Amino acid sequence: MSAITLAVLGGSGVATPALIQALLDWTGHVQHRPELRVVLLGRSPEKLERVRAVCEQMVRDAHPIINIEATTDLRVGLKKANYVLNQVRVGGLEARAHDETFPQALGFPGEETVGPGGFANALRTLPVVVAALRVVNEVAPNAVVLNLTNPASLVQYAASLYTHTNILSLCDSPITLGEDLAKLVEQPRSAVEIGYLGMNHLGWVVSMCNAEQDLMPLALERIDRLAYLGVDATYIRASRAIPIPYVRYYLHPERMLAQQQGKTPRARQLLALEEELLSHYERLSALDDGGVSASTAVAKRGAVWYSAIIVPVLDALINDHPRMEIVSVANEHLIPWLPPETVVEVPCRIDAQGAHPLPVPEYLLPLELRTLLYSLALYEELAAPAIIEHNRDLALRALVAHPMVHTVERAERVLNAVWPTGGI
Repeated sequence: MSAITLAVLGGSGVATPALIQALLDWTGHVQHRPELRVVLLGRSPEKLERVRAVCEQMVRDAHPIINIEATTDLRVGLKKANYVLNQVRVGGLEARAHDETFPQALGFPGEETVGPGGFANALRTLPVVVAALRVVNEVAPNAVVLNLTNPASLVQYAASLYTHTNILSLCDSPITLGEDLAKLVEQPRSAVEIGYLGMNHLGWVVSMCNAEQDLMPLALERIDRLAYLGVDATYIRASRAIPIPYVRYYLHPERMLAQQQGKTPRARQLLALEEELLSHYERLSALDDGGVSASTAVAKRGAVWYSAIIVPVLDALINDHPRMEIVSVANEHLIPWLPPETVVEVPCRIDAQGAHPLPVPEYLLPLELRTLLYSLALYEELAAPAIIEHNRDLALRALVAHPMVHTVERAERVLNAVWPTGGI
């Protein structure tokens, strides 16, 4: 097998060594071990070099060959890429801290991917990502883009409107929920078939079974044990739809806002960890065992998504090892009560030809939750062109459509706080 080039947008992120570790673990366990050329792209030469040096140490003694390169030149780094991993964070963790805090002053819970925080994030992120993907179209037109950047479904929707990119958005939240539900009903995950549908960070499990029985009644009976979901168990049982944790921001916004009062935003914790890791990486570059130490250090970041979904999807695409994963794709006619162009998160069969959506029991999702999804779909349909085309009137309409905003007055307050640059 010829060498595969994986370009990483946002490659200077401190979690990137966790990607390299996941790639090392993968190439040591599959039958076909491709030679990998990993090109890290970043804007800060100093930060990029620290991350590159540590990644280089990690692969130095690896038998499956992984070559690490780094560049700040987008065109050079993307040229001849077979796959592009998009993990850019426009504005860094300081911007995330802003997105997690400014909504609170407006009466909303703060979160970087949903609600007003997600909108501010999108204002900064969509223009940058669309510009980068246009370069992908020019210099690597056949590349498959795996998107981790939030707000993921809005990023993918904008990409579908303004580029010709073959893009899949990936998230570990549905995977984690599926694993936890299998444990809840005391079944191996491989034996449980799960019916899941939604959009990124707004999704539900609506069916569970194994070869012998329907497992949904038992899961609902025990759902109190998954308190981290943050949605009242009484409502989960009434709706017969088990949510991923982000749904709590839509169903319990007042509670989430109250819980955030006086607490340090997650971004502030990550900023401290980022500084610690960068200093650690600098010291490791002088050590013979730096690669091993780096693997230990980056575990603090908890970047489980690389091993949970990025590498498994790459394996399916590169080696044509078919597998089922929950990923984001264009709806087309899969969920009939959503627009065809909506980016939905559903189970797909993934192989060398791409992601093939599987039928989902969409009829099991109750009407009131369908309205949430439909409202979010309309928001994204309006928000993407509003942001890319700098149309404030369209942005106002988008926010009025958003299920967490609803009113013109609240939408105007959000726009006054963040339009047009995201508030920073």
